Amino acid sequence: MAGLFVLGLFVLGLFVAGSTGLAAERNTAVDPALADTSKIAAYFKDTAGAGVFVSHTRTFNLRTRGQRDSLRAILRKERASWRAKRPGDYRYLLRVGCFCPGVRGWLLMDVRKTQPLRAWDRTGKAVPINDWNVFSIDDLFDNLNRSADRDAVVELAFDSRWHFPAYVRTVALPVPDAWAIIEARALRRSTPE
Repeated sequence: MAGLFVLGLFVLGLFVAGSTGLAAERNTAVDPALADTSKIAAYFKDTAGAGVFVSHTRTFNLRTRGQRDSLRAILRKERASWRAKRPGDYRYLLRVGCFCPGVRGWLLMDVRKTQPLRAWDRTGKAVPINDWNVFSIDDLFDNLNRSADRDAVVELAFDSRWHFPAYVRTVALPVPDAWAIIEARALRRSTPE
């Protein structure tokens, strides 16, 4: 029971606390389902497999100061590249899992400069934005920066075109089952609706 409590704090810290500064910008209401689900079908077509093949991952043992510094340096470099290329409005697929409650399904995230964050599942049903597994790429970078101070291990790989974190695996101390995996892919510029 104590392990689940610690894990709950970890997940809360990783995902929910990462968005506390964005609460005013987020839409906590559930938007209606997309009228035309064929628009999102193209995003989900390559998610039928068991997982994402990720090459060029790098693992950081954050119990070592030099590793924490290396992680922070890579995050600064990749975030600067992301900001330089980042589309103003974009959609991408996101899947988040952790020991408890397990792996969630893929979600289509819709990030726009002039609107609150929105998300849909593969059926076109809207997903509540106040959930812990719904965030933008910028939120993901913020969460990774906080991971450098609190996690034991971070493994990650970046998208070679857009420079966002495409694969993240974290392990928190002191509980061996306190892991999380985040996968992001299929980022595309959004067109006006």
